Amino acid sequence: MSHVGIVGGGASGLVCAIELARLGHRVSVFEHNHKLGRKILATGNGKCNISNSSIHLSQYHGESIGRIEGVLKRFDAKKCQEYFRCLGLEMRENSDGRRYPMSHQATSVVDILVHEARFLGVTFFLETLVLDVQKKATTFLLKTPEKVYEVDVCVIATGSCAMPKLGSLSSGYTFAKAFGHRVIEPFASLVQLVSDEPFLELVSGVRMDARVVLYENNSIVNEAQGDVLFTPYGLSGDAILQISRKASLALTSHHSVDVSIDMMPFITQEALQGLLQKRLAYAKDKSLLLWLEGIIPKKLALFIVQKEKLIPTQEASKLGMKEVKKIVFALKQMRFRIVSTKGVESAEVCAGGVDLREIDAHTLMSKKVENLYFCGEVLDVDGDCGGFNLHFAWASGFCVGQSIKNNVPT
Repeated sequence: MSHVGIVGGGASGLVCAIELARLGHRVSVFEHNHKLGRKILATGNGKCNISNSSIHLSQYHGESIGRIEGVLKRFDAKKCQEYFRCLGLEMRENSDGRRYPMSHQATSVVDILVHEARFLGVTFFLETLVLDVQKKATTFLLKTPEKVYEVDVCVIATGSCAMPKLGSLSSGYTFAKAFGHRVIEPFASLVQLVSDEPFLELVSGVRMDARVVLYENNSIVNEAQGDVLFTPYGLSGDAILQISRKASLALTSHHSVDVSIDMMPFITQEALQGLLQKRLAYAKDKSLLLWLEGIIPKKLALFIVQKEKLIPTQEASKLGMKEVKKIVFALKQMRFRIVSTKGVESAEVCAGGVDLREIDAHTLMSKKVENLYFCGEVLDVDGDCGGFNLHFAWASGFCVGQSIKNNVPT
C-alpha cells in the first residue's frame, strides 16, 4: 500500500490517519508540537464540544461553502456519534444540541484517537516541524530540520493560524500557495470583541443570558442569544462569538460596528418598566444601587448607574419616570461601540483558507497537484459556535482517509 504523510496531528489529521491505517496504508504523522491534539484539548473549556446534533450547511461559512455539502452528508451527526462510539467514546448531548464526551474531558477524545492510531500502526513524529513540501515526480518530499521524508501521498492538515499560543502555524497556507493554490486571506472568527466603553472594568466578570444585535454602519446584520461575558476589554461569551465573524468582516472594511445587548430577553421593555414602577412602591429607604440588586448583579447595577450618570446612593423611592426609563433602556438596549477584535491570537477559529474551488468536492484532493489533499481548518471553511468546527475537522479527515484508497495505486 502507499506511504501517506500527514502534516498536522490535530483533529482532522488524527481521524485521517486512522482511516488510512484501517485501509492498510503506511501512515506517518508529522506534528511540530510536543503532544498531539493540543487545540482539541482547549475546546469547550476543556470539555471538548465534539459535535452537534444539528449539522447543516447553513452553519458553515466560506466563499464557496456549498462545496462541502457532500462531506457533511457523508459524515453527518449520526455518523459522528457512531464513529466515536466504535472507538469506545460515548457522548452526551446538551439541550441546545451540543455534544460532548460523556466524561466531559477533552483528554478522553485525544487519548482514544491516539490509542486507535497507534494500535493500527500509525507512526507519529512529534516536535517535528515540516519546513517545506515539494513534489518529486510521483512522490512528495517533506523537509524537516533533521531530514527529508519521502511519501507517496501528502495530506495538509495543519489547521489555521488561530490561537498561536497552542502551536498553530500558517505553514499550511504557505504550502498551498507554493503549489499554486489561492488562499483566501484568513481573519479571526469566533473571537472576543473589544469596546472603548469607559466603565467596562466595573462590570468585568459579569455573565448574563442575553440577546445581542450586531450593527454595521447602523444597520442590523446579525443577532444571537446566549451567554454574554463582560470583560475589562469588551465582550465575550457564546452569543458574542456567534456574531463575531460579521463583526470582523465589518471592521476589516473600516465600517462602524456596534453591539446592542438585551440583558433581560425574557421580559418585554414595557413589562420591565411596569415591574420597576411597582418596585418603587416598596423600595422603602433602599439606595438606588441596592434596589437594582434585587433584579440584576451588583456589578451590573453599578455599571448602569455610572453609565447613565445616576446617583448610586439616591433613595430609589424618589426616582422619577425619566430615571426609570433610562434604566429600562440600559437593560434592554445597551449599546457598545466595537473598535476591534482580540485577533487571531485569541480566536477559536479563523475564517478564510485554501479556496474550495480548487479542491475536489468529493475527495478533497487538490485539482492542481495529484495526490495532494487538504482537510480541516486550513480550508476556507469556518463554522458557527457549538461544535460545528470540530465536526468539520472529523468529517473532512474521514473523507480524505476514505478517498485515498480510490486514488492511489497499490
